[in-house]
Amino acid sequence: MLDGFLEHHAAYGLSIESLDIVIVDDSKSVLTMIRSMISSMKVARVRTYDRADVALHAIMHEPPNVIVTDLNMAPMSGMQLLSLIRNATMKPLCYIPVIVVTAHATEQRVAKLFETGAHHVLAKPMSSAAIQQRIASLCSDKRLMLLDGDRYVIDGMEEVLEEKRNRLRSLAKARQFHEQTLPQARRSQRDVDRILHKADEEEEFIDAQAKPSLWSGRGSGRSHKEGDAASTSSRPSRSPRFASVGGRRR
Repeated sequence: MLDGFLEHHAAYGLSIESLDIVIVDDSKSVLTMIRSMISSMKVARVRTYDRADVALHAIMHEPPNVIVTDLNMAPMSGMQLLSLIRNATMKPLCYIPVIVVTAHATEQRVAKLFETGAHHVLAKPMSSAAIQQRIASLCSDKRLMLLDGDRYVIDGMEEVLEEKRNRLRSLAKARQFHEQTLPQARRSQRDVDRILHKADEEEEFIDAQAKPSLWSGRGSGRSHKEGDAASTSSRPSRSPRFASVGGRRR
């Protein structure tokens, strides 16, 4: 049950230049890369840790404004770190906005991170523009931290996640319906193809029957010519006409 106690997160209303940011990742190269990306924003301070438990000890003594953490780490994971600091007994750490970076951003995992209290989730490899935009947006992010039992969650996040779950359920039902009806549709199409193929064969047969015989046509042509020749030869020849005028032919 939601208790309704609201607070802004720790970066809201601050300038980028005043931000104190903690980065947690068990890869030295990734730490260096993310630190370089964030330092180019001219923030006030950047601290890096290669273990989440060490980072937790440090931020309990000196809370930052933003935490950027990897997900898969040992002995403490990014999910465990996020879950711990969202506990109401961890004030003021419970108000720190958290950006989670992961190489395994499945739908279920991303949804779980948002439910646990992450403000943003970024998939590795990420661009400097992506992480800089997320950090800058936190300064104007008006979403409140809402006390839910003994934990703080982001106000409105549950409604967003429920809407997404409904969309996923609708897509799953549509996919199931498609998979069920596709075999029947294929069978129906095969029946239609057979009918059309049979109709084409019958049409070709009818066309063949309607065509005149090639040889009979040629024979007919020869008989006409022979008949013409015979009639021509039977006609009497006409003698030239002469006149005895001056002994010349007229």
